[in-house]
Amino acid sequence: MQKKHPPSTIKEVPIDLIRPGSQQARRYFDPEALRDLAESIRESGVVQPIVLRTQVWGYELLAGERRWRAAQQAGLHEIPAVIRDDLSDTEAFVVGLIENLQRESLTPMETAAGLKRLAEIFQLTHEQVGERVGKSREYVSNYLRLVNLAPPVQALVNEGHILLGHAKVLAGLPLDEQIRWADEAIRHKLTVRALEKRVAVARDRKIVFRPGKPGDWQALERELSDLLGCVASVSADKQGKGELRIKFHSLDELDGVLARIGYSAR
Repeated sequence: MQKKHPPSTIKEVPIDLIRPGSQQARRYFDPEALRDLAESIRESGVVQPIVLRTQVWGYELLAGERRWRAAQQAGLHEIPAVIRDDLSDTEAFVVGLIENLQRESLTPMETAAGLKRLAEIFQLTHEQVGERVGKSREYVSNYLRLVNLAPPVQALVNEGHILLGHAKVLAGLPLDEQIRWADEAIRHKLTVRALEKRVAVARDRKIVFRPGKPGDWQALERELSDLLGCVASVSADKQGKGELRIKFHSLDELDGVLARIGYSAR
C-alpha cells in the first residue's frame, strides 16, 4: 500500500510531472491575465502553493491550474505544492471547486456546472451546497439557474455580454425565446429591470393581440409597448376612428409612461 503524505506536506515538484485532474471545474483561462501572472511569477515566484495528489505517472493537479500554467510560461522547472494523498476522488473535486470559488476564478457556467455536480454527488439542497462551499443559498440558486440556459446564451454569459441578473430572467423563459431576448438585451443595452419589463409586456401582449388583427397594427402596438414600457393596444373602425389604450400595473409605472411622453405635473 502506498504511504500517504501528511495533508500539510509542501514540496517543490517538477512542473513536467504534473497533469490537470479530470475533475477540474475550471476550463477557461484568460490569455492576457495568464501572461500578467507569469510576469509576476518571474519577478516574485509562486506565492501560493498548488494542490496535488500523487499518481503512478506523477502528480494530479487538484487546485491551482492557473498558477501551474503561468509558472510554465515563466520558465520555472519546479513549483511549490501541497500534497494531499489523503483525499478521495470526490473530496479532491470539492477541494478544487472551493478554492476556485473563493478565488472567484471560474466563469459563471463553470461555477454553475461545479455546484450542480456537487449537489448531485452528495444529494444536497441548495442551502446545503452553500454551506459546503461557504456561499449563501441565494448564491447557489442563482448560479444553478444558469444550467437551464440555451447553449448560445450560456456562451454570452461566459463572455460577459449577459450579466448574471439578465441570465436569471432569461433562464425562466422557454429555450426558443432565450436567444431572442438575449440579443434584445445586448442590442438595446437593457438593464435587468428593463429586460424584466419588456418580457412582462410581451407576455401581456400575447393576450391583448387578437389573431384577426392586421400585422401592421400588431407591429405598431409592439413598437408603442416598447417605447412606453407598458402594454399598448390600438383599434380603429373603417372611418379611422378608434382608440389607443395603455395598460399599467402601478402608479409608478404610470409615472414612467407620462415621463416618456414628456408630461410633467405642474
